[in-house]
Amino acid sequence: MLSPAHAPEAGATTSDPGTPGRPRRTGPAHWALALGLLTVLCAVAFPLAPVTQSQATYTWDVADGPAAIPLMPYQPTSLQATVGCAGVRSAAPGTTLLRTVPARTGPGAEPLAGLELTAGPGLTVRSAGADVGTVDVPAGDCTVTVTSDVSTTQVLVDDRPVLTAEGDLRPAVAGAFADVDAGQSLSLVADTRWETTISPLKAALGVVCLAALVGALVALARCDRAARPRVRLVARPRRPRVVDAAVTAALLGWWWVGPVTVDDGYIAGIVRGRAADGFIGNGYRWLNAPEAPFSWFYELYAPWSAISASTLWLRLPSTLLGVGCWLLLSRAVLPRLGVAFRRRGVPWIAAAAFGSWWLPFNLGMRPEPWVAVGTLAVLVAVERAVARRAVLPLAVALLLAGATTAVTPGGLVAFAPVLAAVLPLVRLLRARRDLHVLPLVAALLGAAAAPVLLMFSDQSLAAVMESVRVRREIGGGVAWTQEYERYALLLDPDNFQGAIGKRTPVLLTLLAVAGAVWSVAGRQRAGLAAGPVRRLVVAFVLCLVCLTATPTKWTQQFGVLAGLGAAVLTVAVVGWTTSALRVRTRGRSLLPVLAGTAALTAAGSLILAGRDLWPYVSGWYPTEWGLHPPGLAGRSMSSSWLVIGVVAIVVVGGTAVWRATSTSGTALTRADAPRRFPAPGPLALGLAVAVLLVQVAGFARSAAEHRAAYTLAGDAAATLRGDPCGLASHLLVETDPGVGQLPTVGPLTTTAPTAAADVGGRLVPGIAVAGSGVSPWFALDPAQRSGDLPVVTTLGGIPGDAALVAEFAAGPGQPPLARQDVTTDAARPADVRLVAPAGAAVVRLVVESGTGPAGTEIASLPRVPRLTPMTTLLPRGTSAVLDWPVAFTFGCLEPAPLRDGSAGLPEWRVAPPATDPSAGITYSPTFGGPFAAPRLLVAEERLPVYLADEPVAEPVRLYRWVAAQDFTTLAPAVTDRDAWGWHSDGRVRTASARTTG
Repeated sequence: MLSPAHAPEAGATTSDPGTPGRPRRTGPAHWALALGLLTVLCAVAFPLAPVTQSQATYTWDVADGPAAIPLMPYQPTSLQATVGCAGVRSAAPGTTLLRTVPARTGPGAEPLAGLELTAGPGLTVRSAGADVGTVDVPAGDCTVTVTSDVSTTQVLVDDRPVLTAEGDLRPAVAGAFADVDAGQSLSLVADTRWETTISPLKAALGVVCLAALVGALVALARCDRAARPRVRLVARPRRPRVVDAAVTAALLGWWWVGPVTVDDGYIAGIVRGRAADGFIGNGYRWLNAPEAPFSWFYELYAPWSAISASTLWLRLPSTLLGVGCWLLLSRAVLPRLGVAFRRRGVPWIAAAAFGSWWLPFNLGMRPEPWVAVGTLAVLVAVERAVARRAVLPLAVALLLAGATTAVTPGGLVAFAPVLAAVLPLVRLLRARRDLHVLPLVAALLGAAAAPVLLMFSDQSLAAVMESVRVRREIGGGVAWTQEYERYALLLDPDNFQGAIGKRTPVLLTLLAVAGAVWSVAGRQRAGLAAGPVRRLVVAFVLCLVCLTATPTKWTQQFGVLAGLGAAVLTVAVVGWTTSALRVRTRGRSLLPVLAGTAALTAAGSLILAGRDLWPYVSGWYPTEWGLHPPGLAGRSMSSSWLVIGVVAIVVVGGTAVWRATSTSGTALTRADAPRRFPAPGPLALGLAVAVLLVQVAGFARSAAEHRAAYTLAGDAAATLRGDPCGLASHLLVETDPGVGQLPTVGPLTTTAPTAAADVGGRLVPGIAVAGSGVSPWFALDPAQRSGDLPVVTTLGGIPGDAALVAEFAAGPGQPPLARQDVTTDAARPADVRLVAPAGAAVVRLVVESGTGPAGTEIASLPRVPRLTPMTTLLPRGTSAVLDWPVAFTFGCLEPAPLRDGSAGLPEWRVAPPATDPSAGITYSPTFGGPFAAPRLLVAEERLPVYLADEPVAEPVRLYRWVAAQDFTTLAPAVTDRDAWGWHSDGRVRTASARTTG
C-alpha cells in the first residue's frame, strides 16, 4: 500500500528538521527555489512564444472558369478583387461580374453572404450581406479594385479610394463565379490562424521548462529525504490476486462486446483528421476551431488511430486506463482508508463498485477515463503527502491535477482532492521550515504551471483565446445554473442518458456519501480511518460541484467520478454491513438500519425504473430490459422494490415501537436491528451487481444471437480476421433504383394518377397519392418471395389525407394475403420497405381517399433493390464526409480534409439515419459548420443503404456529392511564417456563422 492508515498525519508531533543545533540543508532548497521559478517563467512564456503558421493564398482569374474555394473559416483574412472598367461598361445591367458564393444552391444547403459585383449603371458592390455602394465607372482604360479586411472594405478606381465601409465586411467565400469575362481576378489570403506547429524556439522553451520541473522535483525529493525517511511515490509491486484477474477479464470482455458512447464518432473524426488538417480542430462545428487548451489526449489518440481506425483498436486505451484505475483503487486508495479494508472480501466489494462505475461510463474515446484515472492519482499523491509529511507528493499531485484539467473542462475535478485536504496540507507546509516559504511556493507553482505546455503545445495564446471566444459566441454550451438538467436526464426513462446502468452507480454513491460520513462521525468507526475517509467524501462532493462548470450537461460526464465514486461506494458498503453497524452503534443499530433501508428503498425504486438503453449501434438489439423497465411476473420491479422496502420498514419499525412501549421494552434509540434483517450495505451491493450482470449479459447475448449481423463483438472479431472496416462491411448500396423495377403481370389497369418519382436524384415511374386508385400488379422477385429482400417504394412530396396501402396476393385478381400501410415519419424523400408475406407472388399499390386536404405526395412503383457492397463502391481509403454520429464505425474511410484554410470537396457523405438530425450542425453556418461552404457547391444524391441480414433497416444514409458545375480546383501558394503568441489576424466572423446578414 502507498501509505498505511495508521501513519501519523501532518501536524502530528514529530522532530523538526529546523530545530536549532541540527545542520540546515540549504542546497536542495535553493535549487527548488531557482528551478521552480524557472519552471514558472518558462510556463508563462510558453503560450507567448512563436508558432509556425501556414499561410495560404488563393489566386483566381476569370479565364480559369468557375472555381471551388470553400474557405474554412468562411471569410479570408484579406481579399482583393479586380475588374476592368471596360468589362463593367459592356456588361448588361444585372450581370454578375463576380460572386464568391453560387447564385443557386441545392435544397437543404444554407446560404452564406459573400461578395457580389453586379453591373448596372456603374458597379454595385455588396459584401457580407451589406450594400457597400455603387461606383460610377469612368471612361477609358481603368481598373476597379475591391479590398476587404477585418477593419475596412474599400472600392478603388485605379488605386484611388471611391467607397469606404468601416468595420468587418469580409465576404464569405465558397468559390469564384462570373457570368461574363470582364477581366476579373480574385486574390485572397485564407484564415489559417489555427494551422500552426511548434517553432524551434517554443520547443526549446518547453524543453527548458520540463528540465527545470524535473530538477525542482528532484530538489524537493532531496529535501524530503533529509527531513523524513525515504518517501515512495509508487507502492511496492504486489502479487496479482484472483480479484485482479477477474476485474481485468471483465474489462477485456467489455472492451470486446461493450457499447459505444454517443461521442465516439465525434472524437474519432477529429483525431483521424489530425494528419491531414495539421492540427486538432473541431471538424464538425465551431468553424473548426482547435480543441486547445483541452486537447493533449487527442494528440495521443491521433497517432494511435493512424495504426488502425477499427473500433477494437480505438477502444483499447480506455480499457487499459480501466486496468490502471483499478490498480490505483485497490493497491493505493483502499488500504489508506482503514484496517477494515484488509478483510479478504473487501477487494471483491471494491471490484463490484468499480465495475458498476466504470463499465457504463468509461469505455470509448471520450475523456472521462483519463480524468477518472488522473483524479484518483491526485488523491493518492495527496494522501501520500499527508501520511508521510512530504512535499514531493504534493507537487506531483498539483502536476497531475493540472495535466488532468488540460484534458477537458471537466478535468477541473482533479483539484478536488487537493482542496479536500487543504487543512492537513497547510499544516504540512507550515511544519516544513527547512524549505522556507519561497522554495515551497516556487516549486509548487512550477508543478501546477507546467501543464500549460500541454495546453499550448502547438497553438499560440491569441489563437486559443480566439477559439474560446468563437465557441462562446456561436453557442452550444449550457450555463452552470442549469446543472439540474444533468440529473433530469439521469432520471429520464426514455433516454439512454438515464439508462439503468448509469443510474445505479450515481444514485447509490450519492446515498453512500451520507452513509460514509455517518460511519466515521463517532468514536467507534469499525476500522475506518476518519481522516482519509472524510477527505475522500469531501473530494467526491467537490467533484460534483466542479461538474457544474462543464459547458454541457450530459450524464456521460459522471464518468470522471468513476475512481472516487467506486471508493466512496466501497466505504459505504463496508461501513454498513451488519457487523460494522453493531460496532459503530454499540449494538443500537435499529434506527440507522431503518434510515438506511428507507433511503435505499427510494434510490432502488428510481434505479429499477430505468431501462437498459444504449446509443446508436449498441441499441439495435435491445434486451427485454431495454424495451421495458425491469419486471417480474408482469409486475414492475421498481414498484415491487418500493412496496417490499416500505412493508419491511413498517413491520420492523412497528414491532420495535410495540416492544418499546411495553414496561420491560428497550427504547428505540437503544434497540438493535433484528439479526435476520439485512443491512443496507449488502443490499446496495447486490443491486449494483445485479444491474451490472444484466448489462454484461445483455451484450453477450446480443453478440451470440446476432453473429451474422453487425455488433461491436462481431466487429472486433472481424478486425482480428483482417477486416477493420466495421459497419461498412455489413452494408449494401442500391446504386441505381431504376434497374430494380418489378415487371407488371395480369391486366395493366392503372386507375391511380401516374407521376415521376424522385429517388435519390433519379426519376422513376410512380403514382400520385391523391384521390383513389390502384396500380397494376407487379411480380415479386424470388428474393422478395423468400423474405431476403424487401419490397421498396419511395415517398416524396408533402403527404395529404389519402392513404397508401400495399396489397400482396398469390396472383393477379386473387384475394389479398396481406395489406400493409405504406407510410413513414421520416423526412421526404424516404424509402418504405415491406416484407412480403409467405405465399405472396405479386404486389400492387392502392390509394384510398380521405376527407382532409390533398397533398403532393408521390410514391415510386414497387421495386427490388439491386445491391452492391459498400466496400466495393467506397473502397478502403476513400475520402468522405463522415458525419459525427456514424464516424466511429467506418474505419476504412478517410475523413475529408480541412487544410490550408479550405474545406475539402469529397464525392461522398455518410450520414446517420433520417430520424437523427444532429449531423446537420456540420453543414449549417448557424453552428459554424466546417462543410457549410462545400455544401453550397454540390447537389446531394441519396443512394439507399441496406443492412445485411436485416434489409428493412437503413442504419446510415449515403449521399453522392455531385458538383453543381465543372469547378476548377485552385492550388494555394503556401508559405510559413512565425507568429508570436500575441499576434492576431483579427477576429473570426462568428456573426456570419449565426446569420447570413
